[in-house]
Amino acid sequence: MSNNHLLLISEEQSSDSEIYNWLSKQDFCQITCCVPDEVSRQLEQRVDLILCDTGEDVSISLELLYLCKQQAPDVPFLILSHTSDVVTAVAAMKEGADEFLVKPLQPESLVKLIKGYLQARQSRVAVEDQHGSSSARLERYVGFEKMVGTTQVMQQLFERVQRVAGTDSTVLITGESGTGKELLAEAIHRNSLRAEHPFVTINMAAVPEHLVESELFGHVKGSFTGASESRVGRFEAAHGGTLFIDEIGDFKLESQAKLLRVLENHRVTLIGSNQDRDVDVRVIAATSHPLHQMVQTGDFREDLFYRLNVVNLVLPPLRERRADIPMLVNFFLKQICHDLQRDVPLLDPELEAWLRNAHWPGNIRQLRNCLESMLVLSREEVLTLAELPDMMHDEQLTSGQIPIPAGTRLEDLERTAIEQTLKRYRGNRTQSARSLGVSVRTLQRKLKAWGVIGDNRGNGHSDATKKGLHESGTMSTSQ
Repeated sequence: MSNNHLLLISEEQSSDSEIYNWLSKQDFCQITCCVPDEVSRQLEQRVDLILCDTGEDVSISLELLYLCKQQAPDVPFLILSHTSDVVTAVAAMKEGADEFLVKPLQPESLVKLIKGYLQARQSRVAVEDQHGSSSARLERYVGFEKMVGTTQVMQQLFERVQRVAGTDSTVLITGESGTGKELLAEAIHRNSLRAEHPFVTINMAAVPEHLVESELFGHVKGSFTGASESRVGRFEAAHGGTLFIDEIGDFKLESQAKLLRVLENHRVTLIGSNQDRDVDVRVIAATSHPLHQMVQTGDFREDLFYRLNVVNLVLPPLRERRADIPMLVNFFLKQICHDLQRDVPLLDPELEAWLRNAHWPGNIRQLRNCLESMLVLSREEVLTLAELPDMMHDEQLTSGQIPIPAGTRLEDLERTAIEQTLKRYRGNRTQSARSLGVSVRTLQRKLKAWGVIGDNRGNGHSDATKKGLHESGTMSTSQ
């Protein structure tokens, strides 16, 4: 990544710029520092990221943003500001800024953010160099347009998918519920030699246990009570194409031998029939269960596990690819607003930071549902934290657990809970009180008793959490 070129726009000389001094100590990119008047000339050479730090006057940054988007529209543009004014952030968002960062900043947070942008740009450029353009990429890999992600773990996954798609190997996709396993299976099918043939799905968790074999293998008329007519199973329906078996871990143990037989000899026997039928099907299975542990406990056949696990693709949970969240939010906002036939709203920076930091136990599915709920119930041009569904206020926002040593006093636990909640909600007492299940007055009374605040009730932020408001310094505007 050291070949990447970062342009820092600053009124200060490079030797006086704190940002330049931070970044120059890193080895992940080359840095050029220039004053605003020199920007046009600097853009004549290759630039991979622009960091704009023009002091108190944010209007200069907005003018430079417009200029840079004219000359280098694809280059990420990050604004550093001394103000957290929402109106200014929204104006920057409308002009195409990728981030609106509020000073003071933590060096580690800034470096991590910049690395993420450079890594994403490097991946995109590499793909375009290989296939001509982003549109050419979609022409070659049709079906991946629904798979959003530029983090390293997702790029590595896409590369593996592209390699396995052209084969007939059986694939086992593992990952938590809501991570997009069916989308990944569909992408594999659409990039395979079977793309012109059916892509058939079945979710084992949604099929009644007594109908599983009938759904998979089919049955003849009168073979069991309720079988009023013959029926083709999913294997035959997918002949020539791909069968996606979701939640394979829910497949009952006594039927697993029959599935293994079909996978081995490519022949199915309808329930109530003595005749086999040939099927030409590629199988992609998926599970949110730890199949290897189920093998050890005797709940899943070992031979079937190894027959399915020829190629294993692992979809990471959303909390392990947080850098993709702004892109996913943007993707879903456009998709949902198109369906609702409404304009895409802007996101308040605090809401965007909340979305990026939330735990998301339901992963991408939960993120999309959260956004859809807000868009259906709100017609505001700018979505804020107030539009979050009520149930989301009580979600665990981080994956970490706070250890509680034995013997900890209850009052200390209470104070820790309040401090952590205030930090998570960036000092907002109203949101914190709602999450804690107390009134704002009760929360203020406790903070005052601890000497954390004086009797200042107007600003909504405790003195103890003001520092927390600037720990990340990030007001993401990647929309």
